[in-house]
Amino acid sequence: MKAKELVQYDYKNPKGVASYSFGNYKGKNGRTIEYKDINGNPDQITFKGASVLLDMDNESHVLIDAFLKNNPDVLGGKWIRKDLHAIEKKKTKDTLDSARAIIEAAKMTDKEVIQFATLKRLNLNSEMDVLRAKLIEIAQNDADGFMETHFDPEKDLRVFILEAVREKKLNYRNDTFYYGKEAIGTNEEQVLVWLKDNKDILAILKHEIRGETITKNKTVKTED
Repeated sequence: MKAKELVQYDYKNPKGVASYSFGNYKGKNGRTIEYKDINGNPDQITFKGASVLLDMDNESHVLIDAFLKNNPDVLGGKWIRKDLHAIEKKKTKDTLDSARAIIEAAKMTDKEVIQFATLKRLNLNSEMDVLRAKLIEIAQNDADGFMETHFDPEKDLRVFILEAVREKKLNYRNDTFYYGKEAIGTNEEQVLVWLKDNKDILAILKHEIRGETITKNKTVKTED
């Protein structure tokens, strides 16, 4: 069954409002906007009370809404227009998106939890259940942001950049990232591009962070 498409108009300060009439106004092109009823006759819109509900399946109500939505009294905030159908659709979408994000958060592996927590600068010394609970909370409150981070194809490399800075393999000072003395970007996106363009250096940095040294023929684990 099709949901009713309703639009509600509320007077901002409803106390003492018995009725309210809307006059003609000038549109953006300078022409006078005049309300005409369903028969094409000039008329005046008068609301009895501080709140009115319009049904968008009613042709007369559609004409009223078309006249009012750009009326100075509405654009100026004296009357508040609410598209109840659009609000309900958004609320439904947000609820479903939040549920999907929570499901994704709940089934993440420990490694994925650590990666996500690293990207969100959460306290990695927290217990795994604590981190997972924080991720579920993020998923509930910001489903789009959570999904964007979780399914980011560059997630591994973004985590690596943070690890490299933490291990001082890359430096960040004066709003700039450095590899040695070479400036490699002023933001994470530029560093991502630089690392992709310098795969040999990326490989070396990864080995160093793992505590490995590279010989000519093989990689050797460095003893602590």
